[in-house]
Amino acid sequence: MRIEDLKTGQTASVVKIMETGTHAPEALRLREMGFDEGVEIEVLHRGLIGGCPIALRVGNNVIALRKAATRLLEVSTIPAGIQAEAAE
Repeated sequence: MRIEDLKTGQTASVVKIMETGTHAPEALRLREMGFDEGVEIEVLHRGLIGGCPIALRVGNNVIALRKAATRLLEVSTIPAGIQAEAAE
């Protein structure tokens, strides 16, 4: 699943970062910002024009990414019950 398929307020976990070929520099940049396999993210906001950029919560940070960058991340949704347990 891609980040742009998630709804605002939805939480997901990063499953994979595409790091091959021309994507390698951007993938390294994403890792430096805190994106890594297993990291939980939350979609906070989308830009008004075409839904770009997408603001994401990664840990205690809010990061805005262009859609091109989000397409390098494969994510898996986290069921709502598990989100509530993790918050407690």
